[in-house]
Amino acid sequence: MFETSHRMSGTVEEHELRSVAQLRMLHALATRLNALDDVDAIGEAITTELRTLIDYHNCRIYLLLDDGVTLWPTTFRGDLTEYDSETHEELVTLVGEGITGYAASSGETYYAPDALHDERGWQIEGTDEIDESLLAVPLKVGDKVTGVIVLSNLGTDQFDEEDQRVLEVLASHAAVAYENASLLQKERQAARTASALLGLSQALTGAGDVSTVFARVIAAVPSILECSVVAAYRRDPKSGDFTMLNQHGASPGRGAASRAIPAEIAGAHIESLDGPFVVPREAAAQIPPEFWLVDEPSEVLIAPVTWEPDELGALVVVAPAADASFSDRDRDLARGIAQIASLALGSARRVSELERFHELAETLDAIFWEADPQTLSFTFLSRRAALILGQETDAAQTLPQRWGDHIAPDDRAPMTATLRGAVETPGGELDLEYRTRGREGETLWLRDIVHVAADARGRSVVRGLIVDVTERKRAEQALRRSEQKYSEAFHREREATQRLRALDEMKNTFLEAVSHDLRTPLTSILGSAVTLERSGMDIPREDAIDLLQRIASNARKLERLLGDLLDLDRLQRGIITPQRRRTDVGALVGEAVREFEQFGGREVLFGAGELMADVDPPKVERIVENLLSNAARHTNPKSRIWARVDRRDDGILLVVEDEGDGVPDQLKDAIFEPFRQGPGPASASPGVGVGLSLVARFAELHGGRAWVEDRPGGGASFNVLLPEA
Repeated sequence: MFETSHRMSGTVEEHELRSVAQLRMLHALATRLNALDDVDAIGEAITTELRTLIDYHNCRIYLLLDDGVTLWPTTFRGDLTEYDSETHEELVTLVGEGITGYAASSGETYYAPDALHDERGWQIEGTDEIDESLLAVPLKVGDKVTGVIVLSNLGTDQFDEEDQRVLEVLASHAAVAYENASLLQKERQAARTASALLGLSQALTGAGDVSTVFARVIAAVPSILECSVVAAYRRDPKSGDFTMLNQHGASPGRGAASRAIPAEIAGAHIESLDGPFVVPREAAAQIPPEFWLVDEPSEVLIAPVTWEPDELGALVVVAPAADASFSDRDRDLARGIAQIASLALGSARRVSELERFHELAETLDAIFWEADPQTLSFTFLSRRAALILGQETDAAQTLPQRWGDHIAPDDRAPMTATLRGAVETPGGELDLEYRTRGREGETLWLRDIVHVAADARGRSVVRGLIVDVTERKRAEQALRRSEQKYSEAFHREREATQRLRALDEMKNTFLEAVSHDLRTPLTSILGSAVTLERSGMDIPREDAIDLLQRIASNARKLERLLGDLLDLDRLQRGIITPQRRRTDVGALVGEAVREFEQFGGREVLFGAGELMADVDPPKVERIVENLLSNAARHTNPKSRIWARVDRRDDGILLVVEDEGDGVPDQLKDAIFEPFRQGPGPASASPGVGVGLSLVARFAELHGGRAWVEDRPGGGASFNVLLPEA
């Protein structure tokens, strides 16, 4: 961990927006990394997306090799000339060496604000001394360090705590992605190799002559060993010369013109007849060019193939490039290929053939098995099965006797049903994954590649290859848990953002409506007043009275609008209480209707007698005014409006009805919320959306409620129930 004086710029809101953006980017990057299974692609995705989150000049990603001490730079990205002198070889680091090596050995983040003078800093020989900041974060899967991400920036103290947090979160995703890619690569490589060897063995089962065997072997080798050219030679028992039988990859001129290699030249380079050996590039260059399979000498892997007492051949595999070399694993695979070829070439009985094939199977990190297609009883299990499937008992270790017995109970039935279905259609291949119980009682995940085929006698046989994929499954589960954790945080941030956006939209709606409703009457008032001012009252009396009435009418609109807004604010703050007194509600409503008609409203059909109740008269007046204004605003000027007052057992019911378009069901509750507009024809003054909200609030002050219904015959019926105290 580290502390720094480097401060984040910007406001708190900018910091929060940056965090949300980073969280979204990390969530998207985690999903993208989960889909990648190539180390270079993962590194490219990290360095590219990281640039959008953190400002850096150089990014290096190191992965810990299998030796446990070497940190290998798999990805390197530098944008400035100051870093141009760094080479791939110079960047190779050991655990414990420098800032990068210390982060790997300690398993903790290390920040060097001034790397040039840091006690753990290490200057690459031949590079310039520059002031830079270094931030090194280990890649960890659980407690296991698998590599290091290092960011550098020109100048001192260039990274802050936010940068560290982002890089640590990214490193956790990257570590799982790299581990998953490594496990997938190893699993695929083992599965492809084993499957290719198994396929080669099956392909050679029906081969009846030397040429066919070598042709099929040559066709299979490129899928097992990385090479540029592969060729098969057979020794002439009399002369000792080696004649080419088949080849793959050589240019047309060299492949077709290759001569038989004389015994003296071949004998000078044969080191062993018992197993594969490598001819170094320098030694291969000593062979006369007319016998070369490539234009430039390269390292050559030779696997002797023997069959019958006097028969000898060789598989010649040329390295994929002039500077490439073969590994011990390549030799082991070549030995396996040669042994399979020898088995196919020999005339040994089936038992001898199976024994030698089984020996090959034991050299691979997988379990080979064969089973009877009817009973699924195992007819063969390679010895490696004891390491994974063996169960300890009081007497001795036991192995499953039938395919399916080793599968966990929850997975056994569906897996067995799938296999039996494949048996009905021979020639098919299955790729199964299921759980099993390990030797220590732990749960393991196995991948089983199953092939239903026919043996040399034409009888059906079920063969399979089992690979332990537990580590890959655990890596996938760790990545899913990490995704879920940050996904939940992302959803919380998104909900908060949506709430803020909704409030912002409500504010904009309110300001737009209020500015319209204030501007319209003010414009009319100013226009009328300016006309009177300029005329000096020297206009006809009727025109002057009309202008004064316009001024008064629009002033009342402003007063009513401001009153509504002030009342809504006081209601929301809870500082208004009802002032009840005995009132003739019928007369009160009738007076409100007449005043509405007198000051520019529409004609209202109303009739009611004396109806005494304990209510707050001003509030009831406001309820009636707002209901009438709402009806007039949302209906055609020629349509009718009704108002009535009824006594019910539970209080006084005020009703205002119109014959407009009505209110859709989905809006019947929403229109009583502040700043919500209902449907209807547009008018010159659409309102700010607080009138019906005040109606509902005033009703609640009386202990009642407001609602809207469909009017029989069309239109809307607004109802307000006012219980008596």
